[in-house]
Amino acid sequence: MWERILNKNIYLIALTVFLLLTCLSLPAFAFPEYTSRQKALKLAAVLDHGYFKSIKISSVFVKNRGKDDYYLQAILDDGSSRKWLINRIREWTQTDELILSKNRALVFPSEQSTDFGVLEKNDFYRTILNATAFVKTFDKHDILEGKSLVLGVLRFRILQAEDSKFMSTNDLGDRYRYVLELENGTREFFTYSDAFVLLQRSAFLEEVPENVNVLRKTFKVLELKKIPLQIEDELREIWRFGIEVVFDGPIETSPDRFPYQVVELKLKDPKTGRFKAQFYLQIIFPNSEKIGEISGFKNHEYLRYVELDADVAHQKRVILRAMVNPDALNLPPFIEVTDRNSIIVNYYSSTDQSLTQPPDLLASRSLGELPRSVFTPEQQETEFEKNYMEAVELIRKAQAQLNTDLRIETYFVALKALKQAALSAEFDIQIAQALKQRDLLLRKMPKLIIRNVQMSILALNLESTGAKADPKLSEKLLKQLIHAERYAATQEQQQKIASLQSILR
Repeated sequence: MWERILNKNIYLIALTVFLLLTCLSLPAFAFPEYTSRQKALKLAAVLDHGYFKSIKISSVFVKNRGKDDYYLQAILDDGSSRKWLINRIREWTQTDELILSKNRALVFPSEQSTDFGVLEKNDFYRTILNATAFVKTFDKHDILEGKSLVLGVLRFRILQAEDSKFMSTNDLGDRYRYVLELENGTREFFTYSDAFVLLQRSAFLEEVPENVNVLRKTFKVLELKKIPLQIEDELREIWRFGIEVVFDGPIETSPDRFPYQVVELKLKDPKTGRFKAQFYLQIIFPNSEKIGEISGFKNHEYLRYVELDADVAHQKRVILRAMVNPDALNLPPFIEVTDRNSIIVNYYSSTDQSLTQPPDLLASRSLGELPRSVFTPEQQETEFEKNYMEAVELIRKAQAQLNTDLRIETYFVALKALKQAALSAEFDIQIAQALKQRDLLLRKMPKLIIRNVQMSILALNLESTGAKADPKLSEKLLKQLIHAERYAATQEQQQKIASLQSILR
């Protein structure tokens, strides 16, 4: 009896393992067997006079099993008749068992749709052989998804038996057919579907527009430098520090090509044996490589274990990695391309927990980086745009001003410009933007004014001597305090303002 029970258990375990392996071996999707009538008619015309397993196709007919489910019936030169389902046609094109006439290739660009295309291979060859640049657009699931780099073309080849990817396939079962070697040392492998899509996208450039930079070599990292902690925006109490990545030449691409990501790793604590979450902030540098060993930093402000590593999963890409405390760095990093062959990664920390946007601050942006949603699409500058941009320039000028008193006076002028912008706004989003910036200044100016008046009183030694300040200076400081009093947010600020007013009067 025990032997029968044991044999039964072994049988059940074996059956379970077999079913599990069978499920794992199944594809994640099933390509459709049938298509619409219109697509079936077009596909039949494409396949006509092609070859199936070296036998010429005499004719192809459209048949159906229901109202919307169509498939093909093929007659071959050997007299045989075959039922062709759409998923089988796709498989035969992938393995070269089904070949079109006139040096064309049938492609199914989508993995779950019966939409198809025809790659005119001769046209593709002429295009790619004349190309001087290739527009590389990064694929799905890449941190750079949707972004593009224009790379110089070195040479194009059809894969041969000695090539590593000859006869190998991608995740969809399509064979790699071609390789494009680029001047920066990378290689791009293409299937027929890739070639078809890239032609449709005009990714191969014979003549490059003058305003487009073609990357013909990689950016080579020479060293890392620390940028110390400093105040970035006292209005919002934002502090900034950074790391400067120095390269061997100019960085001829825009800052948005250097994205960041936060990675969580579960690491085992050797003392307790428990797994603890560690967070790493990574800055991605495409078209880049290290020159020898690059020294990092064990500590830099809120960062730990700062290092530069090669990205083993991607060609010519490096990663600036640092362990971070997410609570200490509550704003995303900001990438800045300099004119001294370097990229500065700015890290920010703020005590204002309401801030959720990166520090592309109004006063630190260039004109071209301002949110275009507040502007009208027409080229002619509107009255709102004129006033709003004047306010932007004034705020930028104020934050660059070392003299606190002059900074405050400039902020007052900026407030007037923001008011005029709000009055001249034509759309809700325009007035909302102007008032948002106005409220930001009004909320932060009391603290700045209190500090300025305190420093002025200390400089004149009025509090200890009981002397009176110059009437004009007193009048100006009192006006500032009146403004601060109107918008003071706390009782403590109100008390400080009252004390300072009593000294000046």
